[in-house]
Amino acid sequence: MKSLSNTRPARCKTSRWVYAIPVTLMLAYAAQASSETGSFDSAGVPLHYTDQGEGEAVIYLHGFAGSSDMWSAVGLLPLEGFRTVSYDARGHGISGKPLDASAYGEELVEDVIRLMDDRGIEAAHLVGYSMGAETALALVTAYPDRVLSVVAAGSGWSGEEEAQAYGFIAGALAEADTFADFMGAMSPPGEELPPEAAEMMMQLLGAHGIDPMQDAAPLAVLSAALPEIISIEASQLATVSVPVLGIAGAEDPERANVEALAEVVSDFEVLVIDGADHLTAPVSPEFAAAITSFLQQ
Repeated sequence: MKSLSNTRPARCKTSRWVYAIPVTLMLAYAAQASSETGSFDSAGVPLHYTDQGEGEAVIYLHGFAGSSDMWSAVGLLPLEGFRTVSYDARGHGISGKPLDASAYGEELVEDVIRLMDDRGIEAAHLVGYSMGAETALALVTAYPDRVLSVVAAGSGWSGEEEAQAYGFIAGALAEADTFADFMGAMSPPGEELPPEAAEMMMQLLGAHGIDPMQDAAPLAVLSAALPEIISIEASQLATVSVPVLGIAGAEDPERANVEALAEVVSDFEVLVIDGADHLTAPVSPEFAAAITSFLQQ
């Protein structure tokens, strides 16, 4: 297991100021020229996606209750030198939101394969956060020939404890009308955030693409089905031969699950972001820099 420290790529100081403006304009124009937004039918569920840039394909998988807006918010979309595809997972964003639990679980993995087939992508790098990381790990064990590398951030080798947590979350969401109601129910009784803290919380939710007023019902049935994809055996993970980067905040309860991947994945490196938790890790400068460097290598 390798540990990352400074992952920022070196910059050429000599030409930075001379070419900064025209290069920026050229890149912005190129990104717009090759950008496509749309939706496709994934086994009866419309999934919204964006497809932009050129190069090896990178598919972004956001976290639970979030959306594909996360990736532009944290500075990874667009990504120079790569074709980047982001999408709203079923039950999220502006994609379809079925209310049948059978429409979730392993369907989250199959959605990625259907997306790749729809966009004509044979193999791709997978960058997932939290639920997206769990989906990416399930996918690389089931479809190893479709994956070039994996970034598992904010979650890793989950087990029975995480499965029980998803069940608890499903029950609480089923009692709520909106995600904001769910968050309120999970807060300690009588505790109210100061205005500054509340504003910061809203900014962090926005960075994850989380709409507090989204309907809780689809998230409830999705959460109940998530144990289907997180229960991965050690023997399955041991077959992973592509490079895997794990990222976790030092204060994130999921850190142990991310670091546990070192026990079973041969080509694995990890970045632990000091002072960060599950919500704040993606907005730290180290997060985007580490992923960019990993993909470039």
